[in-house]
Amino acid sequence: MNGTVTFRKVLTEEVPALVRLRLATREETYRGIYPDEWIDGFDFAASEERFCGMAADPDQNVFFIEADGEIAGYLCYGREQESTMPENSICINMLYLLSAFQRRGIGELALEQVRAYCRSIGRDRFYNGCNLYNVKAIRFYRKNGGRMVSWSTVSGNKAKDQIVFEHLVSARAV
Repeated sequence: MNGTVTFRKVLTEEVPALVRLRLATREETYRGIYPDEWIDGFDFAASEERFCGMAADPDQNVFFIEADGEIAGYLCYGREQESTMPENSICINMLYLLSAFQRRGIGELALEQVRAYCRSIGRDRFYNGCNLYNVKAIRFYRKNGGRMVSWSTVSGNKAKDQIVFEHLVSARAV
């Protein structure tokens, strides 16, 4: 990445913009994986409620990722929120970059942001879930030291099929 990347806390009044970004990243990432009606019928109110709750939760960190002053994506991490994650673990709950900002080193900086957080609270690892059919994300997490520790499938529901990656904090630290 040759420009400037910033991780900026999402303010409560910015949650509607974050929700619009979530829909844009879903469209780019999951069209063809999730049923079309899940994307076409995106529930703005439920997503806004979830992000407001996360932004107000001291155990969660919710950031816009900005590249050269433009919003490139978002990163949410903290204690686990999904039952597929190890109990009492630190997890990336969401990491999405718009496709125009991918393959520029921004994702690696996001992982380092989470590693730094883990170091600051004395944790030696963190986890993330990834849809089993999101090939680009799987390649990204593996390339950056993620080790698959579990996976699950739900018969007939590609949207619920998940891989869990474990990341060691010492890996790729700067």
